[in-house]
Amino acid sequence: MADPLGKTIRFMARYPGRLLAKSKISPNQITVFGLLINCAVAYFIASGRINYLASGMLIWAAGFFDALDGSVARINGQVTVFGDFLDSVLDRYSDSVIYLGIMVYFLRAGRSDCVILAVIATIGSLAVSYVRAKAESLGRKCEVGLLPRTARIVILGLSFCVSQPFWGLLIIAVLSNLTVLQRIIYVRKNISE
Repeated sequence: MADPLGKTIRFMARYPGRLLAKSKISPNQITVFGLLINCAVAYFIASGRINYLASGMLIWAAGFFDALDGSVARINGQVTVFGDFLDSVLDRYSDSVIYLGIMVYFLRAGRSDCVILAVIATIGSLAVSYVRAKAESLGRKCEVGLLPRTARIVILGLSFCVSQPFWGLLIIAVLSNLTVLQRIIYVRKNISE
Protein backbone atom coordinates (compact mmCIF):
# COMPACT_ATOMS: atom_id res chain seq x y z
CA MET A 1 0.00 0.00 0.00
CA ALA A 2 1.62 3.24 -1.15
CA ASP A 3 1.50 6.46 0.84
CA PRO A 4 -1.54 8.37 -0.57
CA LEU A 5 -0.82 11.44 1.55
CA GLY A 6 2.76 11.46 0.28
CA LYS A 7 1.51 11.27 -3.31
CA THR A 8 -0.78 14.24 -2.65
CA ILE A 9 2.10 16.30 -1.23
CA ARG A 10 4.31 15.39 -4.19
CA PHE A 11 1.49 16.44 -6.54
CA MET A 12 1.14 19.76 -4.69
CA ALA A 13 4.91 20.28 -4.94
CA ARG A 14 4.86 20.07 -8.73
CA TYR A 15 4.01 23.73 -9.39
CA PRO A 16 6.56 25.24 -6.96
CA GLY A 17 8.93 22.55 -8.22
CA ARG A 18 8.48 23.83 -11.78
CA LEU A 19 9.38 27.34 -10.63
CA LEU A 20 12.48 26.12 -8.82
CA ALA A 21 13.42 23.92 -11.77
CA LYS A 22 13.86 27.07 -13.88
CA SER A 23 16.57 28.29 -11.51
CA LYS A 24 20.14 27.07 -11.40
CA ILE A 25 19.53 25.31 -8.06
CA SER A 26 20.22 21.58 -8.14
CA PRO A 27 17.95 19.05 -6.40
CA ASN A 28 20.81 18.18 -4.03
CA GLN A 29 21.19 21.84 -3.05
CA ILE A 30 17.45 21.94 -2.32
CA THR A 31 17.84 18.82 -0.18
CA VAL A 32 20.59 20.44 1.89
CA PHE A 33 18.63 23.68 2.16
CA GLY A 34 15.62 21.66 3.35
CA LEU A 35 17.70 20.33 6.24
CA LEU A 36 18.76 23.88 7.12
CA ILE A 37 15.11 24.97 7.13
CA ASN A 38 14.26 22.11 9.49
CA CYS A 39 17.16 23.15 11.75
CA ALA A 40 15.81 26.71 11.85
CA VAL A 41 12.30 25.44 12.68
CA ALA A 42 13.74 23.25 15.44
CA TYR A 43 15.60 26.23 16.85
CA PHE A 44 12.46 28.38 16.94
CA ILE A 45 10.49 25.60 18.62
CA ALA A 46 13.25 24.94 21.16
CA SER A 47 13.61 28.63 21.98
CA GLY A 48 9.93 28.98 22.84
CA ARG A 49 9.82 32.28 20.93
CA ILE A 50 6.88 31.21 18.81
CA ASN A 51 3.48 29.86 19.81
CA TYR A 52 2.09 26.41 19.08
CA LEU A 53 0.18 27.53 15.98
CA ALA A 54 3.30 29.05 14.40
CA SER A 55 5.29 25.94 15.34
CA GLY A 56 2.76 23.70 13.62
CA MET A 57 2.71 25.83 10.49
CA LEU A 58 6.51 25.84 10.33
CA ILE A 59 6.64 22.05 10.77
CA TRP A 60 4.29 21.73 7.80
CA ALA A 61 6.22 24.28 5.71
CA ALA A 62 9.54 22.52 6.35
CA GLY A 63 7.93 19.16 5.55
CA PHE A 64 6.49 20.53 2.32
CA PHE A 65 9.86 21.97 1.33
CA ASP A 66 11.32 18.47 1.69
CA ALA A 67 9.15 17.38 -1.26
CA LEU A 68 10.55 20.00 -3.63
CA ASP A 69 13.92 18.36 -4.29
CA GLY A 70 12.30 15.28 -5.81
CA SER A 71 9.94 17.43 -7.85
CA VAL A 72 12.81 19.48 -9.30
CA ALA A 73 14.83 16.32 -9.98
CA ARG A 74 11.95 14.74 -11.93
CA ILE A 75 11.14 17.91 -13.88
CA ASN A 76 14.78 18.52 -14.88
CA GLY A 77 15.58 14.86 -15.51
CA GLN A 78 18.16 14.93 -12.70
CA VAL A 79 16.97 11.90 -10.75
CA THR A 80 20.11 10.12 -9.53
CA VAL A 81 20.89 7.26 -7.18
CA PHE A 82 23.07 9.58 -5.08
CA GLY A 83 20.35 12.24 -4.96
CA ASP A 84 17.86 9.67 -3.69
CA PHE A 85 20.40 8.47 -1.13
CA LEU A 86 21.21 12.01 0.05
CA ASP A 87 17.52 12.90 0.30
CA SER A 88 16.81 9.81 2.39
CA VAL A 89 19.71 10.45 4.78
CA LEU A 90 18.96 14.15 5.24
CA ASP A 91 15.25 13.44 5.73
CA ARG A 92 16.26 11.38 8.80
CA TYR A 93 18.28 14.31 10.08
CA SER A 94 15.38 16.67 9.37
CA ASP A 95 12.97 14.49 11.33
CA SER A 96 15.40 14.08 14.21
CA VAL A 97 16.25 17.75 14.52
CA ILE A 98 12.55 18.71 14.72
CA TYR A 99 12.03 16.19 17.53
CA LEU A 100 15.19 17.51 19.21
CA GLY A 101 13.75 21.02 19.13
CA ILE A 102 10.53 19.71 20.65
CA MET A 103 12.46 17.82 23.34
CA VAL A 104 14.45 20.93 24.29
CA TYR A 105 11.27 23.03 24.46
CA PHE A 106 9.48 20.58 26.74
CA LEU A 107 12.60 19.89 28.81
CA ARG A 108 12.83 23.61 29.54
CA ALA A 109 9.10 23.68 30.32
CA GLY A 110 9.49 20.78 32.79
CA ARG A 111 7.23 18.48 30.75
CA SER A 112 9.07 15.17 31.05
CA ASP A 113 6.02 13.33 29.66
CA CYS A 114 6.36 15.14 26.33
CA VAL A 115 10.15 14.70 26.32
CA ILE A 116 9.75 10.93 26.75
CA LEU A 117 7.09 10.77 24.02
CA ALA A 118 9.32 12.81 21.67
CA VAL A 119 12.19 10.35 22.26
CA ILE A 120 9.92 7.36 21.56
CA ALA A 121 8.49 9.11 18.48
CA THR A 122 12.03 9.78 17.22
CA ILE A 123 13.06 6.15 17.69
CA GLY A 124 9.90 4.92 15.96
CA SER A 125 10.26 7.39 13.08
CA LEU A 126 13.86 6.40 12.44
CA ALA A 127 13.03 2.70 12.71
CA VAL A 128 10.15 3.00 10.20
CA SER A 129 12.57 4.37 7.63
CA TYR A 130 15.31 1.90 8.51
CA VAL A 131 13.02 -1.12 8.14
CA ARG A 132 11.95 0.09 4.70
CA ALA A 133 15.55 0.72 3.62
CA LYS A 134 16.71 -2.66 4.92
CA ALA A 135 13.83 -4.46 3.20
CA GLU A 136 14.66 -2.70 -0.06
CA SER A 137 18.32 -3.71 0.32
CA LEU A 138 17.01 -7.30 0.42
CA GLY A 139 15.07 -6.72 -2.79
CA ARG A 140 11.63 -6.21 -1.21
CA LYS A 141 9.41 -3.13 -1.44
CA CYS A 142 8.12 -2.20 1.99
CA GLU A 143 5.77 0.78 1.99
CA VAL A 144 3.08 -0.75 4.21
CA GLY A 145 2.06 0.60 7.57
CA LEU A 146 -0.11 2.99 9.48
CA LEU A 147 2.23 5.96 9.71
CA PRO A 148 4.64 6.80 6.88
CA ARG A 149 6.74 9.97 7.11
CA THR A 150 4.21 12.31 5.50
CA ALA A 151 1.49 11.28 7.95
CA ARG A 152 3.86 11.83 10.89
CA ILE A 153 4.61 15.37 9.71
CA VAL A 154 0.92 16.14 9.19
CA ILE A 155 -0.03 14.79 12.64
CA LEU A 156 2.83 16.58 14.38
CA GLY A 157 2.04 19.91 12.71
CA LEU A 158 -1.69 19.53 13.37
CA SER A 159 -1.16 18.71 17.04
CA PHE A 160 0.83 21.91 17.48
CA CYS A 161 -1.68 23.97 15.48
CA VAL A 162 -4.47 22.90 17.84
CA SER A 163 -2.24 23.32 20.94
CA GLN A 164 -2.22 19.60 21.71
CA PRO A 165 1.38 18.47 21.11
CA PHE A 166 1.12 15.81 23.83
CA TRP A 167 -1.53 13.94 21.83
CA GLY A 168 0.34 14.32 18.56
CA LEU A 169 3.52 12.96 20.11
CA LEU A 170 1.58 10.11 21.73
CA ILE A 171 -0.06 9.15 18.42
CA ILE A 172 3.27 9.23 16.60
CA ALA A 173 5.09 7.36 19.39
CA VAL A 174 2.53 4.55 19.34
CA LEU A 175 1.69 4.33 15.62
CA SER A 176 5.23 4.74 14.29
CA ASN A 177 6.37 1.78 16.39
CA LEU A 178 3.30 -0.20 15.29
CA THR A 179 4.28 0.64 11.71
CA VAL A 180 7.71 -0.87 12.37
CA LEU A 181 6.02 -4.04 13.60
CA GLN A 182 3.72 -4.10 10.55
CA ARG A 183 6.70 -3.79 8.24
CA ILE A 184 8.65 -6.52 10.02
CA ILE A 185 5.67 -8.88 9.72
CA TYR A 186 5.19 -7.90 6.06
CA VAL A 187 8.84 -8.60 5.22
CA ARG A 188 8.75 -11.89 7.15
CA LYS A 189 5.76 -13.01 5.06
CA ASN A 190 7.28 -11.89 1.78
CA ILE A 191 10.86 -13.06 2.00
CA SER A 192 12.29 -16.52 1.61
CA GLU A 193 14.85 -17.67 4.18
